[in-house]
Amino acid sequence: MKDTPVLHTNRLVLRPFSMDDVPAVYGWCSSLETTRYLFWHPHRDVGVTTRLVENWLRKKRNYSWALDNGGGAIGELQLIKDLPDRGFEIGYILQEESWHQGYMREALVAVLSFLFEEQGYLYSYEETDERNLASRKLLESLGYQLIGNKPGIYIAKKDETITESAYRLTKETFLEKRASFGE
Repeated sequence: MKDTPVLHTNRLVLRPFSMDDVPAVYGWCSSLETTRYLFWHPHRDVGVTTRLVENWLRKKRNYSWALDNGGGAIGELQLIKDLPDRGFEIGYILQEESWHQGYMREALVAVLSFLFEEQGYLYSYEETDERNLASRKLLESLGYQLIGNKPGIYIAKKDETITESAYRLTKETFLEKRASFGE
């Protein structure tokens, strides 16, 4: 069981979720624009979101942070999968109103620092829809290297075929590059 620690950045508190966050989570999980390139459908009703947050709180299988800017949760960042040889995969989403303000980059630097330095992970592997240019630019700005593009990936939950971009970041690369981030 993993208890999500509270992490602080210049503008955010990354904290565990609570049931009070359901309306905010529903806001971004039900948005067609926010979920456009994700591998699941937007939530159709708040009951789906309520069950999701209850599941996060009950299982505590992986780290799950609410990104709080002082006015409540504006996004989420989760360790969604442990990988072989001390690797991990994370997932993230941010409400549309908070896009292009550097919040996710700030949160990712804090989480990557925690996972690499305090938890002993050695690499991160990420997959994104090739069309999601904002996510791809964000990953690349943090030192992730494009491994390659995989065309013809079928996303059953959306009944859609995409080209997936795969990225990898090593602990060493992140730690070398972090000094230049200015966070």
